[in-house]
Amino acid sequence: MLSPAELTEKIISKATSLGATVAGVASVDTLKQSPSHRIYPIIGLDLDKRWPEVGNDARNESVAWPEDAKSAVVIGVEHNPAEPELDWWDGKGTPGNRILIRIAKELSVWIENSFTVRTHKPPYMIEKGGLFLKDAAVLAGLGCIGRNNLVVTPDYGPRIRFRALLLGCEAEPTGPRDFNPCIDCKQPCRRVCPIKAFEQKVFSSKALNLSKLPGTEGTYDRVTCNVKMNQDIVNAIDAVPSGQKEKHEARLAIDGFEDGFRNKSQKAVVDYCVKYCRRCELVCPVGK
Repeated sequence: MLSPAELTEKIISKATSLGATVAGVASVDTLKQSPSHRIYPIIGLDLDKRWPEVGNDARNESVAWPEDAKSAVVIGVEHNPAEPELDWWDGKGTPGNRILIRIAKELSVWIENSFTVRTHKPPYMIEKGGLFLKDAAVLAGLGCIGRNNLVVTPDYGPRIRFRALLLGCEAEPTGPRDFNPCIDCKQPCRRVCPIKAFEQKVFSSKALNLSKLPGTEGTYDRVTCNVKMNQDIVNAIDAVPSGQKEKHEARLAIDGFEDGFRNKSQKAVVDYCVKYCRRCELVCPVGK
């Protein structure tokens, strides 16, 4: 029988052989106490309202953890600026995320067949049963939360995306690590933001009873950032080379996916591509 350390070593080796750029392991018990998982029940998921304005009905949410989940395997795939299409949303997700899904699926099959360990493949979105991947990546030792509110890795900066796999057994954690390149940084990520999402402190340590806040000190405004993301969607729909009917169908497809449903009987009749803003990510000097 493998030790937790040996299991971790073999899983990371397999993940990288399947195409993961980085991989690590975090303890689920520790992950449950991470900043995002503690903030989530307080501020909810409403991206159109700042957290003090969110009603109680939008709060008191929590991640639905499988009862037997003991460890979280975190895999990451680099999103090189030379391949921007990896991050383009096409109505079915992004090409980069599909790579991550494929790796997670193959890794899951390999773990279950090799070690008789049950695995769980959580979806990306929290409201659909996912977990906070940035917290998981940090606790797996893959990087730290930067001042742009993204995971900054030593070798690839924030230009990387993550996916997780839950294990029904203990594997040795690979983090967190002592790494923080933002301490002496001149913060180009915050200055480049086109909608100034980092200009004001919107989260309070005292109010949330938490020292680690979004944007490291509570200056990341997710509502303002969401305004830009919505504009990116509008720009994508406007670029659809068709009439108003096709544009309307594209809008319905995007809204349907975000609301967690999709009419499977209706085939996609229009192609669109949402190119979400990545300025705070791409300007980061770490890993270049």
